[in-house]
Amino acid sequence: MTQGNISKFVQLELCAGGICDVELGARLKVDRIELNSGMVAGGLTPSQALTIQARSLFSGPIITMVRPREGGFTYSQAEFLLMLMEAEQLMEHGVNGIAIGFLTNEDTVDTARCLQLRKILPDAELVFHKAFDCTPDLFTSLGQLIDCGFTRILTSGGRKTAAEGASVLRQLQRHARSYIEILPGGGIRAANVLSVLNQSGCMQVHSAVREIRNNQHSVNASALHFGIPGEGPESYGVASEIQLQELIDNLAMRRSPKERSSAPENGPPLPESAYQTDLLKNLNSADPRKSVFGSQDTEVHSG
Repeated sequence: MTQGNISKFVQLELCAGGICDVELGARLKVDRIELNSGMVAGGLTPSQALTIQARSLFSGPIITMVRPREGGFTYSQAEFLLMLMEAEQLMEHGVNGIAIGFLTNEDTVDTARCLQLRKILPDAELVFHKAFDCTPDLFTSLGQLIDCGFTRILTSGGRKTAAEGASVLRQLQRHARSYIEILPGGGIRAANVLSVLNQSGCMQVHSAVREIRNNQHSVNASALHFGIPGEGPESYGVASEIQLQELIDNLAMRRSPKERSSAPENGPPLPESAYQTDLLKNLNSADPRKSVFGSQDTEVHSG
């Protein structure tokens, strides 16, 4: 089965947290899937078995999350090496790319690690996830990720939701031009998707459309809690078929770019950056899993 576009002009990426979400995305023919586990923690690396099964069910592009734990995005050297290994292994199972994010202790983009990842995976789609929104200067981070060869940035414009950050998304889209894609994500639903697209000028969106379900728990489990914190003892999250279909229906009403008077013009080209040349010089033929600043045992940043 070949996946069909949700609309002629706008791409929809479903943020899937398990195999049932993948099945739903395949049935409703979303354009792309970002595959995760641990959605309650904001998305963690999926298992190889989940990745293999997802690839067998969904013929469109799959981007797999690589995130070894909950919390922030400054990783120890051991965590970083694990992430590189996971990224390579997941790509071997036929996915199209990796969603990942590395920050320094100052919350800036860790360009050294980003370049090491690009060297290991020269042909993969690389998506810098919402760690981008934690950086102090989004436009500097944008330029750095262009220099590091990333394909796409998942962002809400530095705000809690894409709707709140739509004006910043518009500026990012202008500056990104054709160098990198801007993927709005964060609270996007049928009710606000057209507004986000119109205000941002972007032509793709990312949504999880999550709903909470509860198993009929047994008497023996009544005193225990295995579900989502703050929800029922056996609660779990899935993508909502109703919400996803509503989102698809609204995207189908999207007008073509030629008919949109609100589309932002391209911004000026970003200046070339000197650090790209400096960092690339360090990426010689040695094993890219080793820190560009020293041996494999050297911590680039403390965990």
